Amino acid sequence: MKKIILLLVTLFTVNATAQQLAFSIVHFKAHENSQNDIAELYEKHYADVKFKSGGIFLERLWQGRENGNTHRFVWVWELGNGGIEGEEIKFKNDAFWAEMNNYVDTWGKHSSGRFLSWKDGDVSKFPFGHLWDITPKDPVAFKKAHDKIVKDASDIFKDRVVGFGTYDINRPNGASHWVVIAEKDTDGHLTMHHNLENNYAKEMKVYFENRGEVEHVHDFVVQVLKRYE
Repeated sequence: MKKIILLLVTLFTVNATAQQLAFSIVHFKAHENSQNDIAELYEKHYADVKFKSGGIFLERLWQGRENGNTHRFVWVWELGNGGIEGEEIKFKNDAFWAEMNNYVDTWGKHSSGRFLSWKDGDVSKFPFGHLWDITPKDPVAFKKAHDKIVKDASDIFKDRVVGFGTYDINRPNGASHWVVIAEKDTDGHLTMHHNLENNYAKEMKVYFENRGEVEHVHDFVVQVLKRYE
């Protein structure tokens, strides 16, 4: 656990190119019936802080979760401009992790990467994100195809988070990249697929042709429980 904290602090203070969004994720298995306590702990430590950039998320793992993990933390920041403003960051981190250990059964995989494409959305209306861990043969071609279909089907993706990015450290199951699309629930995700197939068949055909060969590694669903920025 101490190694995780030290790595997170290092990532928050890394000196790199500004404006490039990055993230760090830690999966964990929470004790049974502790979700509300963890959410309250998040509220206590992060609701009033001012982040230099980005923010912090608490997410619940749903379909496709692995190794018994139930939740995950996600930190997002601009490279070279991460962390909390003021001198309280160390005290908040120390207190937060000390209390978190009371609610965690086991800590899981920790990965980090970057955002290559990002369309923000209303996570209060669309809190369920479907994520695909993938390895595209040609990431540049994939990004172009991804950005084009998001634009072409903008009415379907309206107010929803849609993103594409990399895994650069500790790639999950060997995946090099990820894609995420947010929706209101499982029915919303299935309806989205149905609408894309039936109303955007031509655009989807172009998307699959242009994105190139892609290895599907794993997919899963998360629910955003808390988001502080």
